[in-house]
Formats: sequence, C-alpha cells, structure tokens
Amino acid sequence: MTFMKLNLLIGSRNYAVDHFEPLDISLPVTFDGKSATAFGAPPARKDTFTSGAFTGDVNAGGSCNCELYTFAPHLHGTHTECVGHIADEAIAVTNIIGNTLIPATLVTVAPEIASESYDPPLDPNDMTVTMAALEEALEDADHDFLAALIIRTDSHDLDEPPFFSAEAMKFISSLPVAHLLTDLPSVDRRDDGGKLSNHRIFWGVPPGVTAIEAPSSRTITEMIRTPKTVPDGRYLLDLQVAPLVCDAAPSRPVLYSLREV
Repeated sequence: MTFMKLNLLIGSRNYAVDHFEPLDISLPVTFDGKSATAFGAPPARKDTFTSGAFTGDVNAGGSCNCELYTFAPHLHGTHTECVGHIADEAIAVTNIIGNTLIPATLVTVAPEIASESYDPPLDPNDMTVTMAALEEALEDADHDFLAALIIRTDSHDLDEPPFFSAEAMKFISSLPVAHLLTDLPSVDRRDDGGKLSNHRIFWGVPPGVTAIEAPSSRTITEMIRTPKTVPDGRYLLDLQVAPLVCDAAPSRPVLYSLREV
C-alpha cells in the first residue's frame, strides 16, 4: 500500500491515508433484472425514454441513450437514510448529513438465534446481532474512530435477514456513533408490525411519534457489501450520498486505510 500524508489529525494523533487504494463497500443498483433486492421487492428496471420521433436507445436507431430508471432506495442496493424515514414531514438525508469524511471502525459480528430481546418479541428462529457480540468486538475500540461504526455480518439473506436486538441498538446509541453502516437490509425485523423500534432507538424517537421537532443528525446505511479481504479495524470513511431530496438515497461508502505517523 502507498500512503499519502494528508496531515489528517484524528483525536490527538496524525495519520497518513492510503489515498490511492479506495475500498468500495457499496452494493450497486443494476437494471438488468438481476439486481439484489430486499424483502421480495421486484428488481430495479429501466425503460427507454421516447418523445415524438426521438428514441433514447442507440441500438434502436436513436442518437443517444436516454433511460428512465425505476427503483426504491430502501430496497435496491446500498442506501443511507435519516430520521425522515419515520417522520410525517419531509426530512432529506442530504440536509442531515454533514461531514462525509468520517473516522470509522469496522467489526465483523455473527448473528445469533433468538438472543436478547426485541419489540415486538422475538420469534424462536429470529437471528439477531447482539449487544454481547458487539461489546466483545468493540472491547479495544478507539473511541476517536467511532464516529462511524461499520458492522459486517456476512449475511446475504435479503428476504428474511437477521436484525439487531434492542440491547444491541441501545449499546450502539450509547457510543459516539453518528453513522451506522450494516450489510443487513434493515436494522429492524422485516415484519415488526410497523414499530421500527431499532430505528427509533438510534434516532431517539419514542414509539409511535412521527412529528420530529429536532431531527437527529445520525444516519443509517444499509445493504453494504464489505469484502472478506478488508480486515476489521480503523479506517477513514468517505460516505458519498446521491443528491436526492428524500429520506433515503443511494450511497457509496468508501474506506481508506490509515497509518499512524
């Protein structure tokens, strides 16, 4: 790896950044009918734009390609969402997210069967990311690198996936984590009766409340894909979010390796 000194100060220490080897941990949205989708949603699709004699398809004789894309950020590919996800008024993630260069910690945690608790109560076959597992994974974590927490479960089940226990989410919320990233399609259970209890814990919104007077600055990024070749540890995260004015937008989180100097 070639490190480039960028005079980066995190906490009280200086770091060099491997600026030339970005580690993309996003799951892209594809429009070939084979895209990864969450919770049984139909795949993202594209349609050719036509207007009068114009056809937006070079292969059909058009002068250029011009396509219409249909997809849902929450269901197709990596996306970053804000508290607007549970609000009765529009709150855009692009208005919530501030600095996109963020000290981050990556940990790998294996979900456990029906462990700890959840609201509504766990089913016997539910798989959860637990507080106990996170406490162990973060035992020696540097709090200067907990502005973002990246949790890799290596689960690729997007229909009935694992989710976080209530204890795990309360533990994460007690840390200085402003940006939570996970390879799961949701931090909550697929069918939770509409409670979204873990989202509410992380954003500090009581059950049933939809009027958000002081929006949380925290974000949740779901459906990332972190290759096994990327080791657990400390990174600089570049959280790139598409400029869509909505509660969630497609995103491209990129990690950069660091070396203390």
